[in-house]
Amino acid sequence: MRNQWKFLVREAFRNLGSDRFLSITSVMTLGICGSVLSFLLLGLSLMSAMDAKYSRQAAPLRVFILPTFERPADLRNFEAKIHDLGAFDSVVFISKTEALEEFRRDFGDEMTRYLDVNPLPHSYRLYPSGSPLTVARLTSLRDQLLKFKEVEEVSGNFTQLNWLDRWRAPLQTGSLLLLCFVAAALALIVHNAIKLSLYARRALVENMKYCGASGFFILAPFALEAVLLGFGGGVLGTIALLVQIQLGKFLVPSLPSLIPEVRLGFYLIGGTILIALLSSMQTVYAFLRGKLE
Repeated sequence: MRNQWKFLVREAFRNLGSDRFLSITSVMTLGICGSVLSFLLLGLSLMSAMDAKYSRQAAPLRVFILPTFERPADLRNFEAKIHDLGAFDSVVFISKTEALEEFRRDFGDEMTRYLDVNPLPHSYRLYPSGSPLTVARLTSLRDQLLKFKEVEEVSGNFTQLNWLDRWRAPLQTGSLLLLCFVAAALALIVHNAIKLSLYARRALVENMKYCGASGFFILAPFALEAVLLGFGGGVLGTIALLVQIQLGKFLVPSLPSLIPEVRLGFYLIGGTILIALLSSMQTVYAFLRGKLE
């Protein structure tokens, strides 16, 4: 068994070495595809990070309490109701005094300088759990909160979330379609490389079939060859990803903190290898069934 595996591995490397020009051009072309994939993955990751960031910034709901429910016992009862909903990560109480200070900081103290009584109510700032947040979900939470007898009004930045909702789906859908297109191109490159290897070793494959070799035994060298090609292309794509992130730092200094570069590199190499492996399997099985022209 060990000798069989040695033979399979040796055959895979021999396939690569027998036509070095084809192998090098295949890896370079896969690297170009991997670079495009890295750009698309970088864009999707950046969109996801920015979406989560800005939706969280726009997400807090401001709940204003009716004056008749400003006693500590009423406030504690209301907070218990909020926690029972299980829909918020954080609940921040803002007293009337803090609300007045916040108002003066944002709008100046000209309008409140001569007030004898603080007219602002107690309020809460509620941070919904989960991300990215949508207008539909925030509106649903607002409707639930308005049903509480203690609540006078609920406000939120629905305009910004509406803008995020409007652009999120088209950008993500377009990027995913491009991702699928590049993945298909990558699979086609591997298909052609393995197809040429098969025709170059047609006599060897036919002899293996006549000797009773299993489909897996015939497939393994070509599948390993495809894995090596995919790995080379994935590594080149990962290098392109790291270069893009370093260049992006000049425009957005905080870019590396927004992008999980290690995870994206793993996805890129793993995805390229997987596509190459599946493409090679389909090509070899089509050849064995006589359907490969």
